[in-house]
Amino acid sequence: MEKQIDFYFDVVSPYSYVASKLIEDLAQRCNADLLWKPFLLGGVFRAVGTSDTPGLMPAKKPYLLKDLQRLSRHYEIPLQMPADFPVRTVLAMRALTGLSTEQVTKAAHTLFNAYWADNKDIADPEVVTSLIGRESVERAGTQEVKDALFQTTEEAVKRGAFGAPTFFVEDEMFFGHDRMPLLERHLMGEL
Repeated sequence: MEKQIDFYFDVVSPYSYVASKLIEDLAQRCNADLLWKPFLLGGVFRAVGTSDTPGLMPAKKPYLLKDLQRLSRHYEIPLQMPADFPVRTVLAMRALTGLSTEQVTKAAHTLFNAYWADNKDIADPEVVTSLIGRESVERAGTQEVKDALFQTTEEAVKRGAFGAPTFFVEDEMFFGHDRMPLLERHLMGEL
């Protein structure tokens, strides 16, 4: 039986960006289906009682910046701290939610790259429109899409998510890009 990875992410999360660069190859190596599940990280933080910006705590911020630079070099992916971090991603995440399952992957990569590599303001409707299309931005304003994003966020919390990226294989949860080797071993039946 083929396994499915549920990948809960928010484009504001630098570690979700890193995971987005690695997860497709992992899924392919493990012969697993991959379902990208956009959610609101701020909504998750509020639901579980975490600060909206744990990475920006004064004691942690210098480490976060250095850690991201290291990850960029290690994985050979472009990554620079955006001028406006954290940015509100409600529009971007709604736009992703309104897309078909087949369209989400490409659009998510586009938004991740725009924010984490090209320093674009993905909170700006015109920028999001230029990146993934006017239709997706217009659909993002519908109640159906708003409700769907809320439901996915709530679903993630009910499953045990407390941050991003979070991966599930059935009821097994793996949190963080750094747990992806464990996710892979689980999918291979080794853990």
